[in-house]
Amino acid sequence: MRKTILYIVLLVLFLLSATAVRSQYYLGVIKGEARRIPIAVYDIYDEKGAPAFRGQVLDILQADLRHSGIFDVMEPKKLDIGYSSTAEPSVELVKRAGTFGLTGVAWATMRSKGKELMLAGKLYDAAGGSRLLSREYFGNEETLRRAVHSFADDIVTQYTGEKGIARTRIAYVSDKTGHKELHVMDYDGHNPRKITADRSLCMSPAWSPDGKLLAYVSYRDKNPDLYGLDLDTGRRWKISGTEGLNISPAWSPNGKRLAVALSRDGSAEVYTMEKDGKGLERLTYGAYDNVSPSWSPNGREIVFTSGRGGSPQLYIMDADGADVRRVTFEGAYNASPQWSPRGDRIVFVSQAGGLFKISAINPDSSGFRLLTNGPGSDENPSWSSNGRQIVFSSNREGRWNIYIMNPDGTGIERLTPNDANYTSPAWSP
Repeated sequence: MRKTILYIVLLVLFLLSATAVRSQYYLGVIKGEARRIPIAVYDIYDEKGAPAFRGQVLDILQADLRHSGIFDVMEPKKLDIGYSSTAEPSVELVKRAGTFGLTGVAWATMRSKGKELMLAGKLYDAAGGSRLLSREYFGNEETLRRAVHSFADDIVTQYTGEKGIARTRIAYVSDKTGHKELHVMDYDGHNPRKITADRSLCMSPAWSPDGKLLAYVSYRDKNPDLYGLDLDTGRRWKISGTEGLNISPAWSPNGKRLAVALSRDGSAEVYTMEKDGKGLERLTYGAYDNVSPSWSPNGREIVFTSGRGGSPQLYIMDADGADVRRVTFEGAYNASPQWSPRGDRIVFVSQAGGLFKISAINPDSSGFRLLTNGPGSDENPSWSSNGRQIVFSSNREGRWNIYIMNPDGTGIERLTPNDANYTSPAWSP
């Protein structure tokens, strides 16, 4: 009996260990070291025979997989795998990719009927040649990008269990129309559209956890007031319009409350309220401004900026305002914190050499690291929903533009066209 129990215990431990190893592998992490999953897109077969569409879909899919932060996207032509774009790859051809070190192979066909387009995406396991994913995506020429984004996100989910970021959006402020209005674009900079017409100064967009609402600040009534905007219906309402500052909104992870900074009682203090402005609760007290709150992913803590120590620094408090502790000690200016969706890092703006740069730190004050350098100032950092990318604004090329980068500061890429000023990016869920 004891031997049987011991056998069962050992078997359970083995299975748990095997599951953990698989999870580590597919999440791209082995023994704490970042490793990307090698994958290739064999080709896109367009039955319509339109090379422009084929090339567009191929470029979008490869870019989506690279931007996911999970995959190392290989070029099959450079590997001499020997494939044909006109036919679904055979088991032998897929397994041949595995001999070159690839983990997965993607392939897709495009069909059209009138104005409707159908993308049939397939994903294969390069080790055994089996099909892991087969799905159809419908749309038209205008929605083709979103169909490809959906395929890319499904590939990410297949390997990691995570929600992909290819269908996420970035809200931002631009003066392209002559006023600083709120805009929204796809995560890769495509499909920009203006969503406010305040003809004034808009700033600080913040997404609700379901991605349906934006909170933002507008001077349309000659005061920095806080507004809510429903992106589906276009409905807008004033959340807070007390005299003085109503700024730096941040949604709680459950979407029930907003943390904001108000100066209704003198200096700017952090409060929480419901999305209609009701249920106001004050969290901070002091002679110096307390602003820029950001919730931890579990909703139990809030990081914010305070001058209580003589210069702007980051502090963390419980969600009810208790147990305040200082986080940053290096540098004379640290502000605009954003807590990672993974909970392990806080990204923020710090002053270095007279310029503002993006930095990161662990919530326990360890691991301080400067992420950006070079000319110009870098501001307004915001995490992607999977915590694998950071978006920020910078004037490193003269005008203010929006850039994305990896969490370690590598892979910086400009998203906006450098024809106006683009600031205050906020990445959607």
